[in-house]
Amino acid sequence: MKFHFENLGLLDEADIELADLTLICGENNTGKTYATYAVYGFLRSWRGILRFVLEDEINALLKDAQQYRIDLVAMFEGKVDAYLEKMGSEYVGGLPRAFATESNVFEHTICAIRCCKATDFLTRSYQRTVQAGASGKVLATLKKEAGSTMLDVLVADAEVLQQPFGGLSDFISDAIADIVFAQHLPRVHIASAERTGAAIFRKELDMARTRMLKAIHQIDSKELKRNPFKILQEIDGGYAWPVEDNVDFVRQLEDIDKRTGELAEANPELLSAFDAIIGGSYKVVKQQLVFQAKGAGKQRFTMNEASSCIRALLDVGFYLRCRAKTGDLFIIDEPELNLHPKNQRAFARLVARMVNAGIRVFITTHSDYLVKELNTLIMLNQRTPHTQAVQRQYVYDEAELIDPQRIRLYMTGVKKATSGRGKVRTLVSAMIYPDRGIEVSTFDDTIEIMNAIQSEILYGGEL
Repeated sequence: MKFHFENLGLLDEADIELADLTLICGENNTGKTYATYAVYGFLRSWRGILRFVLEDEINALLKDAQQYRIDLVAMFEGKVDAYLEKMGSEYVGGLPRAFATESNVFEHTICAIRCCKATDFLTRSYQRTVQAGASGKVLATLKKEAGSTMLDVLVADAEVLQQPFGGLSDFISDAIADIVFAQHLPRVHIASAERTGAAIFRKELDMARTRMLKAIHQIDSKELKRNPFKILQEIDGGYAWPVEDNVDFVRQLEDIDKRTGELAEANPELLSAFDAIIGGSYKVVKQQLVFQAKGAGKQRFTMNEASSCIRALLDVGFYLRCRAKTGDLFIIDEPELNLHPKNQRAFARLVARMVNAGIRVFITTHSDYLVKELNTLIMLNQRTPHTQAVQRQYVYDEAELIDPQRIRLYMTGVKKATSGRGKVRTLVSAMIYPDRGIEVSTFDDTIEIMNAIQSEILYGGEL
């Protein structure tokens, strides 16, 4: 999946190809967050956008017949990128809401999206029954057999055609989303940079209640009495989607604590690696979330009492344990927050385990420790007799080694404009070598300057 942006906040233009592991590095205020939030916002909302894009085509098929057949190959073969382009254009109109900012901020933004691999229609099967509320009455059945190009829609009751919010067309759009587009557009979860504060104030941070109180305060009391539904029109988020979604997730941790996710079930070593980083485990005791340190007996700490590292990784731990599925895209903004260099290295190894277990990971980072540890994992992946000896000496697991071809790293920077005039702020793809890892000039230049200064202090001047 490739994203192309123009006039996106601090970025004049940017191209991002989502790999199994995608990293963005750069100095502060150079556009990393704009790129990350824009990618997240699209992957969070694409199903609703697709409904809008497909609405007219689907409604044209819903005539008077009782059975409909949609030839998916005829409709989408060779055209997936064209639909993604339409979806990207529609998404630009929603960017102000995704970023919780003024509508004019993105009035010149361009978003173009395309897939990187062929679309598989044939091998996928699908079946869904549409039922009427509490009665359970079957209204329609949507079905596609494996090996078939046809999506069959059998309408059992015309009531489904009159349902609100698009009725049958919405269910058909959802089926197309699952069969055609979901293979390119992964389910997404984000751990935003605000996660540490969310861990402390999660009970107080009720986004829906805050928006409603704000709307009630702003609406004239007479107008509210005359039209009580106006409050629903006025409620809008005051926070960017990544922040809202992060808060909403940590607010429900006590409720999801007993669940074990699909990925954790198949890869329990992921949880062991995570617990080793935090030095214990999260528990819910009598509906209270606590941290229990390894070797501390029954002593437990609330999130207010726990260290900043424990708070910073709270939602990461629960996502891995309770929600993660193969094929997900997990986005984490600055994973190094509040982590000692030793744990930054350990987190890099955890990321490699996640990638090898089937989760795609997207990271923004300032951490030289994290990137250098990834370089170690890349170099060890050569599996020469020498690297294998080093691997054994320093106790690296096979599941922690990573193929450099599965990684993309981008650095914020500038380049010459295609017109030849001036420069544009953009993302520059870093070189990645199997024998020495990733070249990250934003870190290397700073380290070289520091080394030069210290060398001058130690060895410069008169003897």
